[in-house]
Amino acid sequence: MSKNIWEIKKRLSYIKIGIFFLVGLSLLFIALVSIKDFSLFKPGYKIKVVFDFAEGMKRASPVRFCGVDVGEVQEVIVVNGTDGPKVQAKVNIQREVKLPQGSYFFINSLSLFGEKYLEITPPDEFSGYIKKGETVEGISPVPLFKLFSSFSKTMSELRTFIKEGEIKKYLENSIKNLEDITLEVKGIMMDIRDKKGTVGKLLYDDSLYRQTEEFISDIKKNPWKLLHKPKD
Repeated sequence: MSKNIWEIKKRLSYIKIGIFFLVGLSLLFIALVSIKDFSLFKPGYKIKVVFDFAEGMKRASPVRFCGVDVGEVQEVIVVNGTDGPKVQAKVNIQREVKLPQGSYFFINSLSLFGEKYLEITPPDEFSGYIKKGETVEGISPVPLFKLFSSFSKTMSELRTFIKEGEIKKYLENSIKNLEDITLEVKGIMMDIRDKKGTVGKLLYDDSLYRQTEEFISDIKKNPWKLLHKPKD
C-alpha cells in the first residue's frame, strides 16, 4: 500500500514539473510575440548592406524606413574584399515594404549614446525598387577616434600658428593698413576744407558749373552743332 502511494506521489511530481515547464514555455513565447513582433508572423525578404564601419550595430537591431520600423538586422559580419575588409549586414525587410532604388542606408541611434539601428530614407528621384537578395552600399559613420584625431590636429596647428606669431603679424598689418586709410581720408577732408585738390576744386570752384551752363545755352541756340561732323 505504501509503495502505491509513493508511486502516485512520484507521478504527481512529474506532472507538476511538466505543467510548470509548459507554462514557462508559453509565457516565454507570448513575451517574444508581444515584445519583438515575432518574425514568424511577418515574413519578408532579405537584402545586404555594406559599410566601412558599423559603429555598434548588431544582430536584432531595428530597421526603420522613413522613421517606421520595417524589419531587423539578422546578422553583422566582416567580409574581406578586393579593396579591404567591409562590414556586411544581412537585413530582413517586411514583405509589404518596398525600398526605392538609391535609398540612403545609414546607422543612427535612439539617443546620443543609445541603441544603434539602421535608418533608411528614400531618394529624391524614383527609379524602381530594391530586389530581394540585392546588395546595397551604406553610408558609413565617421569613427569617434577620427573626430578626436582631427580636432587634436586642428588645435595643434592653431597653437603653432599662435606660437609663431602669425596672428600678431596679421593684426599689426591690419592696423597699419587701417592707419594708412585713415591718413588718406584725413588728407582728402583737409583738401576739401582748404578748397584744394580735385575734390575741393569740384566742390568750391564754380568754373566747371559756368562752362556747363555756357555749353547748354549754346546748344539751345545752335542745335545743329549736335549733328555737325567736322571735316578731317
